[in-house]
This record gives sequence, structure tokens and C-alpha cells, in this order.
Amino acid sequence: MMKILRTNFFLILVILWITKTEGHGQNVGIGTNTPDNSAILHLESTTMGFLPPRMTYAQRDAIVNPAQGLVVFITEDSTLQFWNGACWLKSFQESCNSCHFTVNPSAPSDTIDRTITDSCSVTLQLTQTNGVPQNIIFNVASVLPNGMSVTISPNPLMSTGQATITVHVTPFTPAGLHTVIIQAFCGQQLQTIVYSVYVEPCYLLDVFNSTQNYDVAVNLYSTYPNAPTNSPVCVHVTVHPGVEITSNTTSLPAFTTGNLPAGSVVGITNNGNIIGRGGNGGQAYSPSAGTTGEGFPGGTAIELTTATTIQNNFNIFGGGGGGNAMAFQISWTPPAPANIVTLGIFVGAGGGGGAGNGLGGQAPGGIVGLSYYVNGLNGTGGQFGVGGQGGILNFPIPVNLGPVTISLSPNAVGGNGGGYGYPGTQGYFNLLVSASITINLPFLGTVTVPVVNNVPIPLPVPPPPPGAGGYAIKRNGNPVNIPDNFYTNSNLRGQVGN
Repeated sequence: MMKILRTNFFLILVILWITKTEGHGQNVGIGTNTPDNSAILHLESTTMGFLPPRMTYAQRDAIVNPAQGLVVFITEDSTLQFWNGACWLKSFQESCNSCHFTVNPSAPSDTIDRTITDSCSVTLQLTQTNGVPQNIIFNVASVLPNGMSVTISPNPLMSTGQATITVHVTPFTPAGLHTVIIQAFCGQQLQTIVYSVYVEPCYLLDVFNSTQNYDVAVNLYSTYPNAPTNSPVCVHVTVHPGVEITSNTTSLPAFTTGNLPAGSVVGITNNGNIIGRGGNGGQAYSPSAGTTGEGFPGGTAIELTTATTIQNNFNIFGGGGGGNAMAFQISWTPPAPANIVTLGIFVGAGGGGGAGNGLGGQAPGGIVGLSYYVNGLNGTGGQFGVGGQGGILNFPIPVNLGPVTISLSPNAVGGNGGGYGYPGTQGYFNLLVSASITINLPFLGTVTVPVVNNVPIPLPVPPPPPGAGGYAIKRNGNPVNIPDNFYTNSNLRGQVGN
């Protein structure tokens, strides 16, 4: 065997010597008789390849004084590397400081049910394998569906460590499997991480027709009789264009999430009008009638009973507060059998009704006597509703009592009803009293003698307050994606808060 090897080696030397002496200079060709003039060694084959030395990283690093350009194949990561005189470079690296890194996600996929949790996370383990320590920057490359968001922390990550990707969804996110693509950059290297998230479905409710006092829970169980009543549910309600949801009383909201199981979540996509009822204008101060003259508060547009997310594409308006009445009533009911009537004096003006169809303050009935009262006007409803004007009483009122003539000169203005979400306004009241007596004097005839002239009479009680504006969204301690504040936007008017 040794003899054969020595013979083959001798033949190779002979071939190389013959090749050199036949005019090929320093060119050596294997598989070709015409090696390229620019190549010292030219290999040609369609059935075999060039096989460099194969070794581990430790074996590579054990090479003493590697020559510049020395090539090896690393078996641990299947890379072809060469020594550039300063470091070993992989074939795709540009310099010793080129940033390269590895990424290992903790999981390839996850599921979100939206009630127990509305998010899921995956941890990325990053290791920079080459170059000076550099920032690794993350970017979300996929187009996310409606209601889905992705956060990455920390971003950027310095060199080596862990980053957490959190996917958050809302009731608006379409159910099904969604692919989240994350790109990580460092220098010229780009790596892509694919994370699959399955989002469980919500119950879907659609409001196509205008209605009053809409209750999500009531409509859920009438539409889906088998929906669970003892475990959390996810409900997505869509109010379609042209729909108006209102209330017939300020004691009830126009829209409520209702009595859903604890832990439920609701999404509201509003493309219509959700409007709270306007507060009624004040009537008059009357202890016997039990009225104070205060304006009534406006009603709530949306009242929450559970965690809710709102996409408001049109109008959510709290009802306007009613204006106060600037009027007083003094009445007396005689004892039986004359108690079939109530005698009294009733003077002033009622408050205007708040925007959202609040009623103007009306004069209480059933009084016999002196009654001069101007009703407040009703507020109007709909998208462009406004508060009603308070009543105005400013004409003189003569009272003839035999030879005595009393002239009342009131200037009573009831408070105006508030616009959507706004309180009603404060009215004012002034009353001047003049009195004269007519007597017949000898030789002079009938003479009118002034007794008092324009004596101011104050209102017998402090002015009552107007009604407060209604809530646009009343949270009752439940989270919502719209921050607490008083809003005057074109499509959100009124208080958002508890």
C-alpha cells in the first residue's frame, strides 16, 4: 500500500513538472488542459467540488499564525471563513466590526381569548456574535388588523440580552389566526421573526335602526340565547350610519353595557348618534308645590358597567342641562269646604330645556289668583340639537283694587337650556312695584296720588341653580380608552369620567 501511495505521489510530481515545462508557466489545471492565465490553480468538474479544510471554532483558533487569505469551513455553523490578517471573517461579513447576531424566540405562537387576557407575549433571546457591541433595532413589518397593536421592549436592545414582544388586541380585532412579523436590524444584518397569534371570536351585535335606551346585555341574550351568563363574554356592538340612540328620560342612559357577567369586555363602534336626554327647565320656587326652580341635569349618553373600548366615528353627546326658573309662587289653600281651589300669586319665567329634547319649564297648574308666567322653550334633539331659551317676562302688570292701582314691573328671564354636555345658564329676576290711589276731591275732581314708585322687591329665595350637563360617557369605575375630561369636540361632547 505504501508503495502505491509513493508511486501516485511521484506521478503527480511528474505531471506537474511536465505541465510546467510544456509552457504553462505557474498555472496548474485539474480537469482542464487550459487553465486560466490569471489562476495559479484552475479546477474544472461537473461532478465534484472544492473541499476546504473542515474544523470546529476551537480547531480554527488553534491555527498558529494563520496566513492572510487562509480559508476554512466551520462545521458548527456551516460557514466558510477566511483570515483577513486581523480576524476570521465569514463569507458574508464586510469587516471585523460587522454586526451579526442570533435570535431565539421563546414560543412560535399563542392564543388570546380577550376576556381572561387581551394580550400575549414572546421573549426573544438575542446574542451578538460579531463586531463591537451595537444597538439591535426592532420593527413591526406586518400590517396589523384593526384593534391590534404590538409593543417591543427594550427597543433598541444593546448587543446581547432579551426583548419582549407583546401583542395587544381589542374587541374590534377580527377573530382568527394573525401573523406578526418582527424585523431585527444590526448594521447590515436583518433577521425576521414570525409570531402567530390566534384571536378567539367576540359576539357581534349590529344596531341598524334608531332606538331608545339600548342595553347591550339585553340584546346579547336575545340575539344569542346560548351565550354564557356565568362566565365573561366579549361583545362588539356596531351602531350603523344614520342610527340615533336616545333616551326618553334623564334617569336612564341612551346606551348602556348592561348586566353582563363579571370580567366581560365590550367594544363599541359608533357610526351614528348616541345622545343623552336633555334636562328639563326649572318651573318656579313653590314650597307648596314642592318645586325649587332648579334646572334639571342632562342625561347620560353611554353608561358603562364593564371594561369597554370605543371607536367613535360620529357623535356621542351628553344631554344639555335645563336652565333655572326665575319665578316664585306664593299660594294658599283655604280650609274645607273651600279647599277645592288654591289661591296664590305666580310671577316669573321658566327655564329652557337642555339640548336633547329637554322640556322648557312650565307653569304649575291649579292656581287661582294673580298668575303671570312665561314658559321656557323646549330644547331640540338630533345631531344639531340646541338648548331652549328661557322664558322672558318684562311687561307691566296692572292690579286694580278699588281706588288703589298697583303696577308690577317684572324683568324675569329664565335660564337658557345648555347645549349638548353643557349645564344650563343662570337667569335673573327684578321686580319693581308702584302703587297709587285715585280719590275724588271737591272742586278738583278725580285725582291720582302716587303712594310708592318703582320700589324694588327682591326674590323671596336665593336664585336656584341651573341643571348640570349630562355625561357623554359615564364610566362608573370601569376602564375605557377615552381619558377622563370634559370634551367639546364636534363628535364628543360632555364629561367622560366617573
